[in-house]
Amino acid sequence: MLYLLNSAVITAPGEYSYRLLTADEARGLVGAREFVSTIGYAETAEALSLLLGTPVPVNRTQCRFEPGDTGLIFRLVFPPGTPRVDPGAKGRLSLEFVLANSEIGLLTRTA
Repeated sequence: MLYLLNSAVITAPGEYSYRLLTADEARGLVGAREFVSTIGYAETAEALSLLLGTPVPVNRTQCRFEPGDTGLIFRLVFPPGTPRVDPGAKGRLSLEFVLANSEIGLLTRTA
């Protein structure tokens, strides 16, 4: 299964690998493939939809990785020393802010 997540979380015990992806690699990975979104904020889903070229629904759900499952991770990142986003601002960030402060990665449960 391919999951879309907004953080790199270990959802079950096992062995995992993680690497960064370019937007082109992420688009190629998703393509016409079936996926489950666990993206909980509208602006994050909108930004990821733009990057992937496919609709990403808002879906506040949890997932549990089984061996072979992968997660496309779309998360906010900030340069060292930059303050984190105020927790009260989550869900109210601009699309431009999300796109300018994000990275895409691939989390794979290998065993």
